[in-house]
Amino acid sequence: MTVRIGIDVGGTFTHAVAVDNESLQVVAHAVTPTTHRASEGVAAGIVGVFQKLQAALPPDVRIVLLAHSTTQATNALLEGDVAQVGIVGLGSGLEAVKAKADMALGPIELAPGKYLNNRLEFLPPTADLDPALQTMKQQGVAAVVAAEGFSVDDPRGERRIADKAAALGLPACCTHEMSGLYGLRVRTRTAVLNASILPKMMETALMTDQSLRKLNVNAPLMVMRSDGGVMSLDEVRRRPVLTLLSGPAAGIAAALMYLRSSDAVFLEVGGTSTDICLIKNGRAAVKSAQLGGHPTYLRTLDSRTLGIAGGSLLRKDGSSIDVGPRSAHLAGVGYASFTPLEGALKVLEVSPLSDDPPYLVVEDEQGHRVGITTTDAANLAGFVPASDYAKGDAARRAMEAVAQHLSTTADALARQMLERAAAKVRPTVDTLLKEYDMKDRAVKLIGGGGGAAAIVPFLAQAMGLPFEIAPRAEVISAIGAALAMVKETIEKNIMDPTEEQLAALRAEVEQKVVAMGADPGTIEVLVEVDAQRQVVRATATGAVEFSARDVLVQDAGDEGRLASLQETGGSDVPYQPLGATDWLHLYESVREQRKLFGLLKTRKNTVWVTDGRGSIKLQVPGAYVSKAPGADAMQALQTVISRYQSYGDAGTQVPAVHVIAGRKVLDLSALQSMDQMLSLAKADLDRIPKEDPVFFIVKPSA
Repeated sequence: MTVRIGIDVGGTFTHAVAVDNESLQVVAHAVTPTTHRASEGVAAGIVGVFQKLQAALPPDVRIVLLAHSTTQATNALLEGDVAQVGIVGLGSGLEAVKAKADMALGPIELAPGKYLNNRLEFLPPTADLDPALQTMKQQGVAAVVAAEGFSVDDPRGERRIADKAAALGLPACCTHEMSGLYGLRVRTRTAVLNASILPKMMETALMTDQSLRKLNVNAPLMVMRSDGGVMSLDEVRRRPVLTLLSGPAAGIAAALMYLRSSDAVFLEVGGTSTDICLIKNGRAAVKSAQLGGHPTYLRTLDSRTLGIAGGSLLRKDGSSIDVGPRSAHLAGVGYASFTPLEGALKVLEVSPLSDDPPYLVVEDEQGHRVGITTTDAANLAGFVPASDYAKGDAARRAMEAVAQHLSTTADALARQMLERAAAKVRPTVDTLLKEYDMKDRAVKLIGGGGGAAAIVPFLAQAMGLPFEIAPRAEVISAIGAALAMVKETIEKNIMDPTEEQLAALRAEVEQKVVAMGADPGTIEVLVEVDAQRQVVRATATGAVEFSARDVLVQDAGDEGRLASLQETGGSDVPYQPLGATDWLHLYESVREQRKLFGLLKTRKNTVWVTDGRGSIKLQVPGAYVSKAPGADAMQALQTVISRYQSYGDAGTQVPAVHVIAGRKVLDLSALQSMDQMLSLAKADLDRIPKEDPVFFIVKPSA
């Protein structure tokens, strides 16, 4: 057996799972308290939980990947546990004045009362660096940032600084390693954040690596990134900032692999909080992060965190009731669903913290106390399936006692609690759907985390949306770490990029993920051109020895794929097959709508792509489909672009195009010209056998 190990380091517990590399099924699970104060830091917990998991596996098992999430970098910034940073800047002439001003950041506020201190030494490009670095080291600087104005074009000056710092025992990073964009101030700020956690993260990475090697783990060791991918320990030692603000990065990695919707809202529901992220066209929404109110060049999942979850407690709110933000865990009480009570019950009003409003707690004759949580309300109201992690049957007695205290019934109280919880989550979901223009798409809610059933089913019912609870939702983040793909993004400022520049950027990002351990045969590249900001972004993802690209290879058949489409897009419209490659299947649905009292009839079509097992890979409202053999694919692509492009005051507008070929969905929708689209498609289309079908899904520009 070959397995992939995923470890999720949470604030309270560290979970580890072993996932069969062929079937993607969880074959073992272990949990241990997260280590925050051990001399080895979180590395001790990672190694400890791995040993527990290893004991549950057959002795001849082969580990092909071990990946873990980490809260260490985020916690270090939030708690101000960072190293003092020295910035060594280079510049000369008139440009030096602005460059020096951009590098002079001053203290960066990380959290109220917590600051990241840094000091700047600005020198001519040919200056002797040793005196400045020696002085910094003597003054307590523990990490160095190398900065120069146009290092993204010529990084030699920054590399000279980094090499000199390393020779003096000072870990260093360069601003051009953080981003290929020209904004020196933002680039320097991002690099300072990175440098501030370099010493601690390098130490942890080394401890983790050495400890696991002693246990004969020879598989690649990976760490979750904030954008949902994984990176090698070597990359962590160089750019630990990429692990910051990861939110539900690990959980959403599992959602993208396991679940069957290309467009969804993923809610990872814990005991205290819920992380919410949007998935569009099979990719999680990503944005540039801010820290201390300042922009950075750090790309993270666009995750929204709310203080409502499965353990949120019931409280009085004047003459009404509310739930949260305090949880049963913080109040030190159990959940009513999982704690049978004995004898007479009394209802108490308890404030978990001194300035909190009163929360309602039930105590039995033995002194056992339970809170009334959203999980208890969902169990009583019948929203938690029998097989769910959150299923419990003991809530009714406690809820009846509280309901009597509030002059209502237990069932009415449960409903009120769920309505209050949904009212806190729904505005954020609605905002995400609006911000990412999802109005014409069929969207599903996907629940992860141990408390998913407490929030997601009722919310889906209230919004009139389908929902799905992830398999093994309680360890979804550990599963996601095991399944996550190697990922790298390169951004550069390029005005009117040429075919050669786009091809070179694509090749560069592919080479980076191969160097990080990705199987070349699994790599997919997305290139986006932002003409307004003159930014080109290339993102490559690939798997590490991942047989699961043929996963779940069992074909669902026409009936299974149709059932998946109906579950997501509705069963009240027909789905017409449009053709297929060896693994991907195309369908079209047409929905008729009547307006003006039924006098006006409109037709709205959507093109769908599923894989063989029925997972929806793409949906494109208002699109057309064209087909050509592989031998004619490039000419056919040029023809469909020409046919559907439009002309206006802003010049030529090309349509949004997706190419379906073999097992790939090639997204060209973020490109700005026909030349760019043809250039990026050529590398993939040249590999398609001449007789194989290629499909073009085209949505005309507005």
